[in-house]
Amino acid sequence: MKNNIRITGGKLKGKKISFDFKSSLRPTSSKLREVLFNWLQFEIQDYQCLDLFAGTGALGIEAISRGAQKTVFIEYNKRNYLVIKKSISELDLKNQSMILFKNGLAWIRENDLSDFDLIFLDPPFNQGYEKKVLELVNKNQNLKSSCKIYVEFSKFIDIDIPDSFKVYKEKIIGDVRALLLKNEN
Repeated sequence: MKNNIRITGGKLKGKKISFDFKSSLRPTSSKLREVLFNWLQFEIQDYQCLDLFAGTGALGIEAISRGAQKTVFIEYNKRNYLVIKKSISELDLKNQSMILFKNGLAWIRENDLSDFDLIFLDPPFNQGYEKKVLELVNKNQNLKSSCKIYVEFSKFIDIDIPDSFKVYKEKIIGDVRALLLKNEN
């Protein structure tokens, strides 16, 4: 079954991103995306973004729509990867995007993160990915001191935030808790 989500702001405002509905795919709500990008509205211009566990690609596409220079999308589900690829093509964002069919944990372990100003971390819920990825990012010696990390997870669980990250903004909408973290190194 095909569903759509709308881009909430920027040059692509109102455009739709199609995705295959399934219980394992939980796109960030438009309300939460608006909150996030209101937090970032005065600084997202020219950002390099990483959309890890990209799913529908909505966070990374919205970032480009609102002025980010580029987004690297990492997705390990073949169907989701192909849908993101199609969305990027339909929205004419190929020059501002890189889409990789990779395991997010393995990719972040093996790659330099020094280019990224913002990392979107919205993995499948209740599988412990948030903690693992934050630990890996924390260990990455190349992380920009100004890098921000957006983390989305179930409000019913607690995650340990490494000491090197400070909670800059926080919001709960429905059963989702969202944090914007700042690197304090």
